[in-house]
Formats: sequence, C-alpha cells, structure tokens
Amino acid sequence: MTDAQRPLKVPELEQAFMNEDHQEAARLLERVGEARAAGDDARLREAFAAFVECNREHFAREDALMERIGFPQTDYHRQEHAAHLARWEALLAGLEDGSVQGAEVASALDDEIIPWYQRHFTTMDALLAQFAQRANA
Repeated sequence: MTDAQRPLKVPELEQAFMNEDHQEAARLLERVGEARAAGDDARLREAFAAFVECNREHFAREDALMERIGFPQTDYHRQEHAAHLARWEALLAGLEDGSVQGAEVASALDDEIIPWYQRHFTTMDALLAQFAQRANA
C-alpha cells in the first residue's frame, strides 16, 4: 500500500457473504496499492482488474439479496453499484489501453474509491444487512 493510500476499514455486518466480499475487496485494494508503490504497472492492472471483478460479483449478490427480501432502497442501492462499477470499469479500460496511468488509479483510490466504499459499507450495506437479518428471522 502506498503511504498516501488509506486502508479500507471493513465493519462486521449481519450478512456473512457481505463480510467476506468486503474483506476480499480490501485485500485487493491493498494489492493495487502495493503494485503502485512498486511501480509495477502490469501487477497494478491485474490487481485492479481483480478488484473490479470481485465487486461485479459482489454487487450482483447484493442486488439479488435486495430483490429477494424486498429491500425498500433497492433502486437507489443498485444505482450506486452501477455508477461506481462503471467508473471502475472505465479506469480499468484506460489502464489496459494506456490512456490511464497508475498515478491516476492511485488518486482515484484515495479520492473516490476508498472514501465511497467506506461510506457505502457503513450506511447502505449496514442497512441492507440489518434488513436482511430481520427478514430472515
């Protein structure tokens, strides 16, 4: 992890799959930071691609859960997922075609990705996990 990159603090939620997915996302972000610090662009692309894929799958699992339990904020939560995933896919595409450099990804991590994910965990995902816990009780 770079000195500038903040660690992603993952709270424990009432849904095991969410905790596991969030922990994996945090590990992958650490790998992205380590690759950037090492100046290894190939490793950075690989780690960021894994982060994007991890989230694509995670968001699909959350979306399915919201649909199954009738979560009231499903539309808004899905829109958040879609918007951020599209941004990360654009960054990844830029890394792959050379139009985005590692420094831009590092900046996005600190300025966008980690702060958004931190808020998303503690607000939207926490509400979803609690709602799901009550719905399954």
